[in-house]
Amino acid sequence: MMNITEYEYLWTTEKEKWVLVNSSYGYGIINKATQSMLMVSDDELEKALIDHMLAEGCKTYDNIKDAYADV
Repeated sequence: MMNITEYEYLWTTEKEKWVLVNSSYGYGIINKATQSMLMVSDDELEKALIDHMLAEGCKTYDNIKDAYADV
């Protein structure tokens, strides 16, 4: 089992900044305040983070412009 505790800020202390943006490639983890993307090189870890963010009720957007506009 992978340890995702170092990423807890995504759905706890920085939950309002980090959001999910859906695209044809799937969800991207985006910081809407800094307009940056969290790059995760491990596909299994990325899926676990996205699943956890969805379960914790993190905001999702259908396009990046809407995410950036909602600051």
